[in-house]
Amino acid sequence: MGEKELTPLLPHGEKVEVNGDSIVTNSGSYCGLSVDDYPAVSLAVEQVDKFYDPMGELGSFRFTNRKKMEPLPFDGSGAMGDKNVMISTPCGLPKADHLLVFLIVGEKVTKDVNERRSDMEAFMLDFVPRVKKAMACSA
Repeated sequence: MGEKELTPLLPHGEKVEVNGDSIVTNSGSYCGLSVDDYPAVSLAVEQVDKFYDPMGELGSFRFTNRKKMEPLPFDGSGAMGDKNVMISTPCGLPKADHLLVFLIVGEKVTKDVNERRSDMEAFMLDFVPRVKKAMACSA
């Protein structure tokens, strides 16, 4: 992960803990970071067989104040809420035609929603290409 992009998503504290597995080991991988025992950042990557639209009706329950992310600097589609982001991007592997990448952040990082949204976007625009490279996506 890009430390510069991750740091604004973490609240100030003494102790950072990481829970979960490597985010790119397999479908359904999950990684959570907590600061002083408070959940701060949750990341999940799912390998899927087709494109799932983050702006589609099926995903609407995940978001508060959902807005489309555009344009993305890579192929795919993204949606952002006040505390979360979902991006669907092509991968091109037999087991993973597409990847779904999810981010959820805690409110302790900042009360300013616009700043939180900007920080989440910066993180995901850095993180998703890293995940695709680590998973050896061809698309």
